[in-house]
Amino acid sequence: MPKPWKDIAAFYRDLVDRGMQIQGMLHLTEQIESSRYGAGIFGETSMHDLCIMQTPKGGFWEGPCLRISPRFDGTIEFRYLDTQVWTKQWHRVVKDEEAFGRLVGFFDQLHWFAKRTG
Repeated sequence: MPKPWKDIAAFYRDLVDRGMQIQGMLHLTEQIESSRYGAGIFGETSMHDLCIMQTPKGGFWEGPCLRISPRFDGTIEFRYLDTQVWTKQWHRVVKDEEAFGRLVGFFDQLHWFAKRTG
């Protein structure tokens, strides 16, 4: 069930405060929450992963979703689950600090948001 972005950020903040090395996930969720995208995408967590969907209905297991996973080595993995065939899923690994830019690039590639003009 999707949660408000402030709650998702609080979830990652708590994990970081308890010593888990996932500052990149916290920073990413804070950036989503404060961006124009926060109102148009829906997220929930599964263990340490963040699952992003286009609709607020149902859960990430019920349809396509972007699964974002910390790799605990200063990188974050993006995987778009739109098929059960692992080798056909869109997949990228980026440095923690590049995660929001990669997310915006994903949105642009799949046209999840209209491009801003002017």
